[in-house]
Amino acid sequence: MPSRTFLQWILWLATVSCHAQTLVVSLYDYSDLSSKETLHLTKTADLVLAHSGIHIAWLYCRGALAEMPETTCEETMRSNEIVVRLQPGVSRRPENGTMGRSVVTTAGGSYVSVWAPAVRTQAAAFGMAFALLMGYAVAHEVGHCLLGSGHSHAGLMRGSWNRKDASEMSRLSLHLTKQEAQIAVARLTLAQPTAQK
Repeated sequence: MPSRTFLQWILWLATVSCHAQTLVVSLYDYSDLSSKETLHLTKTADLVLAHSGIHIAWLYCRGALAEMPETTCEETMRSNEIVVRLQPGVSRRPENGTMGRSVVTTAGGSYVSVWAPAVRTQAAAFGMAFALLMGYAVAHEVGHCLLGSGHSHAGLMRGSWNRKDASEMSRLSLHLTKQEAQIAVARLTLAQPTAQK
């Protein structure tokens, strides 16, 4: 007969797997996107990660949708928080096709930069809406913060997207793999609601 501790663990696991885990994303837009573009990209990232059981709570810290007062953006970071910066320039270490970069350690990451000009160029090459691809680029880099620096051979965490991926994005059907989603949700589940220093 299973032990009481084992049954409690199974009950906890079932409860966790049925509820979306919340990720707080503090968005700093230095690239001067319009409010419409910002809403489109955040909605895209929401839908992409919601498919994996991750709910994003956005804090608009800088840009067209910046909230007042900014005290919520200046508070100490929570363990389930990631800072995303939308940059107007290009990467200091440009690589072919790089649209973003995450600062990631073995414990995960908390800081993302996405370069708007690189995303615009790639969106034009794919013949797709800029804000849609920007939402996917943000979701991809957030994925690195939850999963680590590696890339997969398919899905959202592919190292380089192609036209087939762009077609899936246009249908909002490019996501984390099932295994990646489980790892990302587990990391958020274990995140303590304490502040980082």
